[in-house]
Amino acid sequence: MDQIRSIIVGLVGLAVAALAVVVFATVGVAMIGLTLTLAGVGLIAARLRNRSAQRESKRGGDPRIWNDGRGTIIDM
Repeated sequence: MDQIRSIIVGLVGLAVAALAVVVFATVGVAMIGLTLTLAGVGLIAARLRNRSAQRESKRGGDPRIWNDGRGTIIDM
């Protein structure tokens, strides 16, 4: 009887350990995917930000300043 109980406890322990490995592996893969997605979005955002800066530099370096009657407007 003790031998059967030991076998059952051992099998349950192995099942819990296997389940923990599967859960941790799944969470790890999900975190890697999230990190890669955020890195890709950051790269795309940096490229878009760089393009808008290039467009502004083509217009000229001097800001446009005018008064519309309600206050002075400075267009950087």
